[in-house]
Amino acid sequence: MSIDISHAVRTLLEARRSGTQVAPPIALPDRSAVYAIQDGVAAATGPVAGWKVGARTPTAEPNPAPLLAGALVASPARFDGKAMHMIGIEIEISFHIARDIEARDTPVGYDEALSSVGDAFVGMEVVDTRLANFQQLDPEWLLADNQMNHALVVGGAIQNWKGLDWANLRVMLEIDGQTVVDQKGGLGAVDPLRPLAWMIDHAVRHRSGLRAGQAITTGSWTGLRYFPPGTRARGSFVGLGSVEAHF
Repeated sequence: MSIDISHAVRTLLEARRSGTQVAPPIALPDRSAVYAIQDGVAAATGPVAGWKVGARTPTAEPNPAPLLAGALVASPARFDGKAMHMIGIEIEISFHIARDIEARDTPVGYDEALSSVGDAFVGMEVVDTRLANFQQLDPEWLLADNQMNHALVVGGAIQNWKGLDWANLRVMLEIDGQTVVDQKGGLGAVDPLRPLAWMIDHAVRHRSGLRAGQAITTGSWTGLRYFPPGTRARGSFVGLGSVEAHF
């Protein structure tokens, strides 16, 4: 099946430029088409700031998407909520890459992958989409649109992250000073280091390598929750760090 990847890329780029949501212009036959669209948008917008990756269960195949140039924003962050189609918020554990890994064909093992990671930090993924009627779309199109990423807010650094009891971390989300999430655990993958290592290997073997300073965020602990313009959000992993944004 031959599809016009360049047309799909141009459609998403125009949606980003204009702020107008669009309908998917083509059907997606396979995951390689998804990645080709992601790569085309990223190539047109500048060096990627990193990657987002998520897995629904501890054994599920992860889903990767680029964080485009400019996507990393320091906490406390401010966004124009009225200019967004939606304001989706997820609280996550994220990581910074500390050293370059050049593209290659051979796999990156788990230990090598983690050796390339520097600090971990509390992240707030901000979600919006360029796609109209996204709830009714093929999920692969959401992935092609960078899994609806708008930004990743970089919060407090997490010390000694390799020894954490991931399943029992206490995560909180506060909206306008009111607690809406206070729980232990919540990440579908349970251990974020598995999708982290998977993402590093994938980026090196299939997506042109990794660069120091890029970030990898590893999935929501709080689910995807939507809020109106004017919202003040604060996420934290109790005793580890926090992140804040105002929309």
